Amino acid sequence: MNMIKFFLIGLVVLFMSGCAQKVQIRALAPAKVGEMANNKTVAVSKFKSDKVGLSGKIESKIASHKLDRKKYFKVVSRKDIDKVLKEQKLQSSELMDEKTTTRVGKIVGAQAIINGEVTTASGKSGSYKEKRKRCKKYDKKAKECVKYEYYIVRCNTTEATVAANINIVGVESASVIYGNSFRKSYQADSCRTFRRVLSTNEAIESLSASIANEFVGNLTPKYIYFKVELLDEIEFDASSKQEKKLENALKYIEANRMDKAEEILNVLLDEFDGRSYVIAYDLGVVKEARGKFDEAKNMYSLADEISTEPIEELNNALIRIDDLISKRDEAIRQIDAK
Repeated sequence: MNMIKFFLIGLVVLFMSGCAQKVQIRALAPAKVGEMANNKTVAVSKFKSDKVGLSGKIESKIASHKLDRKKYFKVVSRKDIDKVLKEQKLQSSELMDEKTTTRVGKIVGAQAIINGEVTTASGKSGSYKEKRKRCKKYDKKAKECVKYEYYIVRCNTTEATVAANINIVGVESASVIYGNSFRKSYQADSCRTFRRVLSTNEAIESLSASIANEFVGNLTPKYIYFKVELLDEIEFDASSKQEKKLENALKYIEANRMDKAEEILNVLLDEFDGRSYVIAYDLGVVKEARGKFDEAKNMYSLADEISTEPIEELNNALIRIDDLISKRDEAIRQIDAK
């Protein structure tokens, strides 16, 4: 029994030693549609064949979108567009034409107009019956069911699809600056899922909202989140006090006290005369977690100079930090653009 207990404890220790502590990083990424940085005054026209209110959902999403608590876009009122269309004796479907869009856009003061067409918005719900069985009598001695009863259950199903073509026309350039097709589908069976099956209307509404979220998400910078591994063992002999300092730094990191962790790691790096790649790397991760990407890069570069063999975590960090700095700078450019 003691041997088994010892073996199990050994497995737990081995498992725990293989799970490196990780830190969550938040980074600013630029919009996929970079041209929108210079087209932040937006108008959304009524989409063709839009029985699901997709254009309204997109307009609402754009109007409410905030980055660091600041609105990113200015939305021209749909009433202003409708008024101009009426005055110009135009139909909203005519805004699919770039020249017409440009003319209307200039009148309402928009830099870009979003137009589109809902090509599919359909669904169906149904049901079928399924035969099942359950144990009615169980033999405890034999440890098996000796008598079953059969019963019928009703299974409800829903299928739905929403698809749309959406374009953004730049008023100044009188050309399409972004265009894409979106298609979302939903399938559910009450006998195959633990979630409630949506009705046809609910499914179509949900799919339309999903398209609006994806479309608007392409137009603005956003924060991305990911996790990075730390190193938890100093690569050469260290005093018990120094090992304790690293342990405390890691505990502060786990508690999301990055300021205290950075303070301790800075002291440790000085104590080692800047010759520990483990401390330099962990300090780089902490600075990265605090958004100090340029300082993090300096720490990763220092760790790379010190290390005498390839370190996977460090190699990944050097590649990652350059990419993050580039994306951050582009995102800031987009945010500051007028």
